[in-house]
Amino acid sequence: MWFGSEEEKHNMVNKWITNLILLIVLIASGIFAYQSSKEEPEVEKGIEVSDLKLSDFNEIEINFPSKAKVHFKITDDHWKILSPVKGRANEFYIYQLLSILAAKSSEKLSSVDLKKYGLDQPKLKVVFLNKEKMLKEEFIFGTYNPISENQYIKYKDDVFIVNGLFSETASYVPVEFIDKRPIAAYETIEGFNFSRLEQWQKNQLKLIKKGGKWTTKGIDIKTTQDDIVEWLSVSWDGLQALSLENYKMDSRLGYKSFDVLINDNKKITFYRIQESPQLHLYRKDEGLLYRFPGDLGFTMLNPHVEVKEKE
Repeated sequence: MWFGSEEEKHNMVNKWITNLILLIVLIASGIFAYQSSKEEPEVEKGIEVSDLKLSDFNEIEINFPSKAKVHFKITDDHWKILSPVKGRANEFYIYQLLSILAAKSSEKLSSVDLKKYGLDQPKLKVVFLNKEKMLKEEFIFGTYNPISENQYIKYKDDVFIVNGLFSETASYVPVEFIDKRPIAAYETIEGFNFSRLEQWQKNQLKLIKKGGKWTTKGIDIKTTQDDIVEWLSVSWDGLQALSLENYKMDSRLGYKSFDVLINDNKKITFYRIQESPQLHLYRKDEGLLYRFPGDLGFTMLNPHVEVKEKE
């Protein structure tokens, strides 16, 4: 019930209305400011170098005048490097190479005077292939523009200017194209068999994942799900080697080994070639030697398990 005069009542109502309007304006301004603060996705402007699709090609060849050809191919649905070294390809680098197919240029120039752009004696040729589809597309790389530091390339009968990143990636030492992960991204770890390593021979340690839960198998050992998950998080999850190389192991030296179980119970065997100051592991099925820091290497081969004391 209102006890004031009609004039006071009228003034109070007007004040409420004014405050409500101000509140609505404030909320609307906040929403506008928030939307304005969002960065619009940057759209690359320029002239398309080609209308080719990345998915149309399953082979790449990198050719330098005085170096061995680097050859990549999709094998078993994944990119592999076939020469001059062999291994799983780092797919990040592969897609950097493929992205030249979708590149854009600030200019489209005449190819009449190739010498002007260093394209008469190219520094690099990148060839994209799909033999089943009879596709072969060649990109030729010349000199760099002294002002923009972008690079001249020739595709078909035209010259373009593109980011020098393409040439830089193609120039990597071949072994750098190999994926440094000892377990591929598409290989899901489902178990370990450490029973052949000296420190676990007595206990016959094995770790098995079933139904999303980790358990241990062995003699006089115990652990918890949390301990194994924590150990994996600081060792094998997302693991990458410091370096790697193609390697021929001399089996007569009797190196100790262990197994990693992956998808569909497939077994990957690693041989411990060296333990200190770095851990060197040889993956038998790939013929690759992976190198890890010594402290990380110790953790990789020693899960968080407790050896039970005999009563």
